Amino acid sequence: MTTNHWPAGTFMARVGADTATRLLALAPPRRLSADDVLIGQGENREMILLLSPPEAGEPAFAKVTSVLRNGTEVMLGIRVHGDVVGEMGMFRASGASATVMACTPMTVRSYTYKVFRDFLDGHRDAWEAVGAVMGDRLESADRHRAEFVGYEVDARLARVLVDLGGRHGIRSPEGVELGVRLSQTDLGKLIGARTDAVGNAMRRFRDEGLLLTRYRHVVIIDMDRLHAVYEKG
Repeated sequence: MTTNHWPAGTFMARVGADTATRLLALAPPRRLSADDVLIGQGENREMILLLSPPEAGEPAFAKVTSVLRNGTEVMLGIRVHGDVVGEMGMFRASGASATVMACTPMTVRSYTYKVFRDFLDGHRDAWEAVGAVMGDRLESADRHRAEFVGYEVDARLARVLVDLGGRHGIRSPEGVELGVRLSQTDLGKLIGARTDAVGNAMRRFRDEGLLLTRYRHVVIIDMDRLHAVYEKG
């Protein structure tokens, strides 16, 4: 049985309750503020970090970005409490390929590669969880690359909003609050689009009654119709 307070799909949601408790006991929590950098691109610290809420019941999330050789910054994904970051470094002989920055206050627990490997070796469900998480991320990366070629901005944005709403959304009287607060620039980096193109798409979605928008705040009114935008391509 998995713990029920970790978001679905995260590492901690995929392991048993006893395994989760033992991992938490291996390292003390360290509090971070929004905009603190957890991992810097190119760093080689040989550490794995577990993201946790700042307080019980509060959400926490971080963004993963990478600067390309031409100076363009792209967003590779969102990580939430219950996720681990830096685990790819155990399998690569190079520095971190991306920067991980806190978008909200949070706590993190730090584990050296050796401590984390030893823990995985002693808990089969933890090894399986790492494999499942890495598989999901590779599948997501492949899908993103395919969408850049085959879909226009509206469809790519609709898919990302539906995905974020489905994973992290919070039900409200208005609809489904996105659960993570991202600017239009952030969304553009996430789908490989200019900020003005994202703004135009958001305006169309709002005019069609698909969502509500405020500063860094999105409420999806009609999830099915928004998903249909992606399905139509």
